[in-house]
Amino acid sequence: MKISVAHARGAKGNWYQLDLPEPVTAQEALQASPVFQHYPDLDLATHRIGIFGKFCAIDTILKEGDRVEIYLPVQRQADEDEDEDA
Repeated sequence: MKISVAHARGAKGNWYQLDLPEPVTAQEALQASPVFQHYPDLDLATHRIGIFGKFCAIDTILKEGDRVEIYLPVQRQADEDEDEDA
């Protein structure tokens, strides 16, 4: 089954094409990809995953052509002119 794994950080993104036996979960696809070799700081306890932009569970069974995505945690930065007392 052909699927892909994608992860973007800043302006750089990686997209890995995989051909895995069925059935395969999102977690198995991530482990079969080299994404954790390129980004050893990725931690599925703090990073959400999804398929084509929709959050999914780690044990979701994939379908042919799915793209598993790893999302960075959202970090909010206060604007300099933002009033903390408002």
